[in-house]
Amino acid sequence: MTNPSHRLRRALAPIGAVAALSLLAACSSGGGATTDSGSQDMTSARDTLIFAIKEDPTCIDPQQTTLTTSLNIGRQVVDSLVDQNAETGEIVPWLASEYTANDELTSFDFTLRDGVTFSDGSALTSDTVKANFDALFALGRTASLASQYLAGYTDTTVVDDTHFTVNFSAPNVVFLQGASTMTLGIVAGASATASPEERCTTGVIGSGPFTFTSYTPNDSVVISAREGYGWPSELRQHTGDALVKTIEFPVITENGNRTGGLESGEYDIIQDVPYIDAARFESGDFQLFSKANTGVPNGLIPNLKHSSVVADPAVRKAIQLATDREEIRDLTGAPGSEAASSALTSSTTGFVSQADALATDVDAAAKGLEAAGWKLGSDGIREKNGQKLTFTVTAFYAQDVLEVAQMQLKKVGIDMQINITDAGGFFGAISSGDYDFLAAALTRTDPDALRTVFSQAAASKWAIIDDPALESVLIEQSTLNDTEARMALVAEAQKLIIENGDFIPLLETVQLHGASSAIQGFEFDSASRIQLYDVRATS
Repeated sequence: MTNPSHRLRRALAPIGAVAALSLLAACSSGGGATTDSGSQDMTSARDTLIFAIKEDPTCIDPQQTTLTTSLNIGRQVVDSLVDQNAETGEIVPWLASEYTANDELTSFDFTLRDGVTFSDGSALTSDTVKANFDALFALGRTASLASQYLAGYTDTTVVDDTHFTVNFSAPNVVFLQGASTMTLGIVAGASATASPEERCTTGVIGSGPFTFTSYTPNDSVVISAREGYGWPSELRQHTGDALVKTIEFPVITENGNRTGGLESGEYDIIQDVPYIDAARFESGDFQLFSKANTGVPNGLIPNLKHSSVVADPAVRKAIQLATDREEIRDLTGAPGSEAASSALTSSTTGFVSQADALATDVDAAAKGLEAAGWKLGSDGIREKNGQKLTFTVTAFYAQDVLEVAQMQLKKVGIDMQINITDAGGFFGAISSGDYDFLAAALTRTDPDALRTVFSQAAASKWAIIDDPALESVLIEQSTLNDTEARMALVAEAQKLIIENGDFIPLLETVQLHGASSAIQGFEFDSASRIQLYDVRATS
């Protein structure tokens, strides 16, 4: 290889723990998946499964989309250079059999496994990977998740067909984990050079176990198993072709229609069982699959430049104090979910609870507003110098969470208006900066999710804040290869975010899907997205 490198260690901690994890950075896949099914029956009684999804995917290109529904489907079509163990956080081989990084985390050397092809018959080569990363980086905010993983990307140096080096102008501590996601999944050269619009509507050509068959907006997506697939990650249960030939994803937006369809047998699997309905599917003929999201929990993300009300630190502190996260969890959360208590979820590496600072105290919230000049009006809403204490929250999901928070805030004279839009409207608001608060979560297995949401230097920043100390901490943690030092900065970042009212946590999100008892092999990846390569029906 052209760049000196060493085994990459201590770049991530285990998911859900703070201890450091050594990444296996120079492992060999031995030319094939190392797991096998043993005596387990890996056949499927049916060739076609119906998986009802909750919304239109909008864009079915996994490299561009940020929508969970679309990412779940795209994962089945594209493979990644590496994979990440959902339980331990360990990075393992997939399309790359070996990988190393230099001490500064500015260059990453890869060796591709042999024999991988895309569904159009073209071979996976170093040139294909280079074309992918060059095109993705050029897309910028059009591929907002990818732009974060590729921050500082300069080029990919091709040594030969199976060896290449990915180079960055500054340390990139999250790149290897990003390389395990479908966002940096590798597509065929024909897809890498296609227009973003074409890729969104017709899909991409991947090396994965399934191919896109059709996408009818607001109706359905259909994927089909490809023949001759033989390079799954070692984390999968079997080798060879997918176990079902076709998976249909009808778009069923009404919760009651999805749950009713599962009960009647019309659907085999449904996305996002409403938490309130979970008990209906916990035993007997049904089963639930659940996994807590890592990253930033669902919460209110401020734009201090858009509203003088939101810019008032006394208002943001009062919102934090008046919010009862335990009640929000009890009324809207999944069974067993945790109340939000920091700017990271409790299942995320580097999480440090800020529960003391976030303890509900309605009296303190009211007193703080009074001291800041916000007096109760005759209508029960506070005002100051003729201005009402009102603001609008823009979101495209979790309306029930916001409605509970809305009622809680009204008790102290805060009027929170809710603007529910679709994913396009939400990300359009981010692009234009036209919002008081956003309400959303960001799922990432690495605590660098904080930088994506709160750094003012981020390519697609969400919070518009003025916090130089936080900015410095967020940037510095992203450059460190020393896990202990980095986690100390991650802890400091969480403390600053809560202290300064840069975020109001509401709920730790749990992915909760339902299925008939006949379904086996359903798995979550490390970011709570789904793997359907091993899925099958027993009857």
